[in-house]
Amino acid sequence: VVCLLLTQMKFAIAILAVFVAAIALPVCALYSVRRTWRELNTRRTKSRLCGASLAMLILRHGHAARVGVAEGGRLFYEKFDTSAQDIVLSREVYDGRTLAALGHAAICAGRALTCQADGKPFRRLAFWNGTSRLIVNVLPVLMLLMLLHPGSWRSLPLLAVFFFFMAGIQVLTLPASRTAATRAREIVLEHGLLPPEELADFQRALKSASERHLAAPLLDCFWLRWSLPGRPRDDKD
Repeated sequence: VVCLLLTQMKFAIAILAVFVAAIALPVCALYSVRRTWRELNTRRTKSRLCGASLAMLILRHGHAARVGVAEGGRLFYEKFDTSAQDIVLSREVYDGRTLAALGHAAICAGRALTCQADGKPFRRLAFWNGTSRLIVNVLPVLMLLMLLHPGSWRSLPLLAVFFFFMAGIQVLTLPASRTAATRAREIVLEHGLLPPEELADFQRALKSASERHLAAPLLDCFWLRWSLPGRPRDDKD
């Protein structure tokens, strides 16, 4: 009996470890992105550029002048819309003149350039982001139904493996986001779009924006939307 109990405890600890490992990745990424934003969003750039201006400059120097820059959405939901060929920036990033806003605008411009050069990695990135958005919104309901069903605890190992697999996919698709950040940084450095003394902090903001991909499951979760920064756009403002 003691051996059986110890075996079950080890099994439960292993399952718990997989859960923690899978959930810790997006939680740590979200914490890092928010912390960097709060720190660098207080530092106004000396270049007098706002997020929209920097994005348009990067697109022009990257020979993608046909891509537009639009305002809309929430903070940390900035994206490159492949169907409309537009970069969609939140109000805080579109009009922001801080290093944090410039970093988030630059990563979107870099994604637009990366998509035009080689769209396959970006399409995989966009596909997985959409898939994770669906999963994290449906999964809480499925878990509740599973727990209400007798004997559902037997499915917990499969659920833990699924969480771990989802975190693994986020890591595997991270290089596409970092490639976009590298492309944007190269253009900023080559054409001197920012003062030299601001480049170090700008690269920090750009790196944080590229890691936002790892936090996508939490950022896209409807159930956690209340705890995230930013607010929906109010057209009456």
